[in-house]
Amino acid sequence: MDKLQFSDSILDWYSIHKRDLPWRALGVDPYYVVVSEIMLQQTQVPRVIEKYKEFLSRFPTIFDLASAPRGEVIDAWSGLGYNRRAIMLQQFAQEVVRLYDGKIPAVPEALIKLSGIGPYAAGSIASFAFNRAEPAIDVNVRRIYMRYFHGRDQGLPMSKEEEKKLYGLVKESIPSGRSCDLHNGLMDFGSLVCLRDAPKCQDCVLKQSCAFFPLYTNAKEKVLFVAEKRVERGIYENGRHIPNRIFRGRIVEFVRKHTGEEISLLELGTCVKKDFVDSEKEWLFGLCEKLRKEGMIEIELKNENVRLRLGK
Repeated sequence: MDKLQFSDSILDWYSIHKRDLPWRALGVDPYYVVVSEIMLQQTQVPRVIEKYKEFLSRFPTIFDLASAPRGEVIDAWSGLGYNRRAIMLQQFAQEVVRLYDGKIPAVPEALIKLSGIGPYAAGSIASFAFNRAEPAIDVNVRRIYMRYFHGRDQGLPMSKEEEKKLYGLVKESIPSGRSCDLHNGLMDFGSLVCLRDAPKCQDCVLKQSCAFFPLYTNAKEKVLFVAEKRVERGIYENGRHIPNRIFRGRIVEFVRKHTGEEISLLELGTCVKKDFVDSEKEWLFGLCEKLRKEGMIEIELKNENVRLRLGK
């Protein structure tokens, strides 16, 4: 199972099946790549395509984003969910402007020190924006490599030793000067062929040398890893358990449309939760208070009324 033969197969497949995505354009500004990477962390590609273009029309340079009012950035993030990413992205931009005169660093060691950048984001920016031979290991890349080279799915978390070995394996498989193409190929391959729950093994170009293929073909129930869904903190709405993050998103969306308006907690609750009752006011205010501490919104409390604004 030669590493470069594996990579060549992915690159050949990618040359035929690659998705046409705006942030993959030749010579695209590294800032645009960063915006796309942060958006893609929790949002599906079709939605990101739409919001990506809109966001960059409002903040065409990293300097525009760094200097914009926070409320304007949060407002521009509408529809993407996980709104805290908007704050982290702007903080990243401000740090790059302050520390690097607006020039995004190309190496993971510098990137990971900036706001909102973890190991995956640092590797992905280095690879996608600067074509450096740095592994960008997300769940798709992990799944493909573990299946092909080790014949098994790998659930989370991995031990530090396992992560280190996987990092080395991916790095050794990156052809000279092709890191960006390989990682793009892996992302598309994981989304279209090597799927989590129903991999299309019979149609896979790697099946002749993949360690997972014969095992999955003969006993897929035993080798296919199915992660248990983690129950997030939340509350019931119309008989269904809804995570608090959904209600947080609804609060921010309400503030986007009604910023500065005074409203009672009961009225706010009915706008945020379909079956809101008076006894849930403390829970609702707790969500608002946490959003305030994160800088997402501002709150003025007047007896039973509140006035909410997007964070500054």
